[in-house]
Amino acid sequence: MGITELACYSDSLLSINLITGNSSKFHLHAVLIQDIKDKVSQLNYSLHHTLREGNQCADFFAKLGAISDANLLLHPTAPDDVRPSLRNDASGTWFLRS
Repeated sequence: MGITELACYSDSLLSINLITGNSSKFHLHAVLIQDIKDKVSQLNYSLHHTLREGNQCADFFAKLGAISDANLLLHPTAPDDVRPSLRNDASGTWFLRS
């Protein structure tokens, strides 16, 4: 896709720690983790932790993926249902944790 800079936010602190830290070569997903580490180190990509409430778009797509039987879904444009959350995320709207 020609993306040269990417900031990736995840509400999975465990995943971020596995990718950015020292993970065991015996981990069930060691090969996948190493592939991600290699890709992140080769390009100008960064990984960050965020609370679920702080990234409603990621939460939306996680829920969308959970109800789908497809192995991969590509969205060339943002689905209409996620656009309000995109605006909130882009404007830095603050949300209280419940």
